[in-house]
Amino acid sequence: MILPQFRDLLEFGLLTAAAALFLFLTLAMEAGFLVGRRMVIKRLATTQEASSISTLTAGMLGLLAFTLSLSIGFAQNRYEARRDLVLAEANAIGTAWLRTKLIDGDEGPLIAAKIEDYAKARLDFTIAASDVDIPALALRTNALQDDIWRITRVVAHRSPNPVTTALVNALNDMFDLSASQRFAYASGVPNALMLALYFGALLAIGALGYQFGLAGKRQVVLSSLLLLMWSGGMLLIVDLSQPRMGDIRVDSEPLVWTIQGFGQK
Repeated sequence: MILPQFRDLLEFGLLTAAAALFLFLTLAMEAGFLVGRRMVIKRLATTQEASSISTLTAGMLGLLAFTLSLSIGFAQNRYEARRDLVLAEANAIGTAWLRTKLIDGDEGPLIAAKIEDYAKARLDFTIAASDVDIPALALRTNALQDDIWRITRVVAHRSPNPVTTALVNALNDMFDLSASQRFAYASGVPNALMLALYFGALLAIGALGYQFGLAGKRQVVLSSLLLLMWSGGMLLIVDLSQPRMGDIRVDSEPLVWTIQGFGQK
């Protein structure tokens, strides 16, 4: 999950979101710098206090770096879960489809055709560009599951044998993985962690600007590079955490290969 404001920004593109993050951090640093300069002018900051502030600022930046690495870890784990589940689901669909070839009667080809439609529905779910499309795709998935299970139940009642049992188990795995995949797509970095990262970045960068204000130098080049790196890191987390936004998407090739294989066997 991400804040609605950043979700809206991401819909305009990664560069827009990165520019907004960079602007917010720059404003925080500039505000800290102005407060620091005001403290110097009023002679409220001594050399000893400036040294203490430097130590505290370093601690805040260290904690911010830890929060950033923790957030990236969360986002990466969720991305890898989605990617692994796409492969697992493609394999489960392929296995169930192959086992329909062992079923006697008209039900085998009928179930196979439904599984082919099911694979296409799951591919559409994987490559959907917006969460708005998900409810309709979920209904389509559920409807196909009901159709497949209704036909399979007829076969299981008529011919309760190991072949039918194997098909039922394969279908159960296929259905379970669709729920796991939907949950993985809905899961993201916890909101509390994202809030800690956003506001922690503003506070830490503001403290750094305050330290620069006490010293009387802005360090424009190095500060800009630092803010650019922080903006990029935070945007990477958002991109990894949101499967249907940004440029980092789960590869749908395993499902494509499975669908292509239907016509070759």
